[in-house]
Amino acid sequence: MDATMTQALRKVMGAFIKADGRSIVLMRPTFSTTPTGGYVKGDYSTLDAQIFRLVPYKRRLTDLTTSKADGEIPLLPYVLVGAFDSDVERMDEFTLDGVFYRVQGIEPHTNDRVRTDRVVAQLIALDERGVTWA
Repeated sequence: MDATMTQALRKVMGAFIKADGRSIVLMRPTFSTTPTGGYVKGDYSTLDAQIFRLVPYKRRLTDLTTSKADGEIPLLPYVLVGAFDSDVERMDEFTLDGVFYRVQGIEPHTNDRVRTDRVVAQLIALDERGVTWA
């Protein structure tokens, strides 16, 4: 994709995000390695507020489905869509409208976002103890 097309796609995606954007403050945990090779969650860093759009799962934004007898079923009820240069990483956390979310994955799966028009964060909703909602 050439630079002109990328710029046009970014403009359209920016309008999409702005149309129903929410200011979200991400909390980024730090992890320490234990002597047995595991990880322990440490302190959090608070990132500056960023504008994202929380949208119902759409296959055109991310391709996380599972095949069942009834067809393809989304594994995620919502995804977080941000600008191509959004600062979001796997395991970031935030609260929105009383619901606690954790980022489980990022698309595109690269830190080279030069050729993309958006970042899609795949989310899970957790309760206050960090347990996934059923």
